[in-house]
Amino acid sequence: MGVSGELGPRTRAFFGAALAAGLWLAGAVTLHAQFVSEERVQAAIDDASRGLGQALAGGSPLTGPAATTGGLGHFQIGVAGSLTRIEIEDPSREEGTLEFLAPVGSLQGAVGILDGGPLGFGAVDLLGRVGPVVAREDFDEGATLYAVGARVGILGGSATMPAVSATVSRSWVDGLEWGDPEGDEVSFTGGVSTTSLRLDVSKGFLLVTPYAGVGVDRTAIEADYRIPTALGATKGSTDASSVHQKAYAGIDLALLLARATVEVGVYDGGVFGAVGVRVGL
Repeated sequence: MGVSGELGPRTRAFFGAALAAGLWLAGAVTLHAQFVSEERVQAAIDDASRGLGQALAGGSPLTGPAATTGGLGHFQIGVAGSLTRIEIEDPSREEGTLEFLAPVGSLQGAVGILDGGPLGFGAVDLLGRVGPVVAREDFDEGATLYAVGARVGILGGSATMPAVSATVSRSWVDGLEWGDPEGDEVSFTGGVSTTSLRLDVSKGFLLVTPYAGVGVDRTAIEADYRIPTALGATKGSTDASSVHQKAYAGIDLALLLARATVEVGVYDGGVFGAVGVRVGL
């Protein structure tokens, strides 16, 4: 099974195919140099890096508003799922792209450390996320997404002013394995990591809290790959990184015992959306 512009809808829908495509395109220069633009190959790798980084990092830090938890003794815990559209240049053609949908789910939470000053400035939360990488059946089941970070309050929010916070976080997944390293298909093993900065604002109105934010991600991919050919196989490695910006907005709704969130956003390589449910004290 190769990765090409003929990928079916089911394959395009899964996370690992995007990285496999990027690695295959990187090797395409060696295999078909007379037909492939090196500039488009590099663009494909950059596209894959941005898209996978966005899928790992997500939009808002915890799929919700900007307010911190309130210091020691306060917390939030919830579950969330996101879907990221990734578009990658296809350098084997003069024009055209490969498109993927990357779903990711996670358990996420925040623990209050400091409650900040009278207006909430200096409040600090520690954040964390963990969850399995959602992928097709031949993707290693042991691959797990991890994320840690810290959110710092700038304004705590009140009846007359919004909540504003800044967040720094790191998301990563190690030991990704795609394909059969001894078979007749593209295979790789490696990892993806993303460092993120975000600035969020929200304002509560009775049972509804709209919010918005902007952010920047730096994503690194390190992987070894194997590309079958008519003469055997080409093996190599890639170590690529890219930076992308994003903006997002959402609505947070108060339910009886929990809060539910719907979020949409755009980044340099496409669009994404997320839903989440959480409880807190």
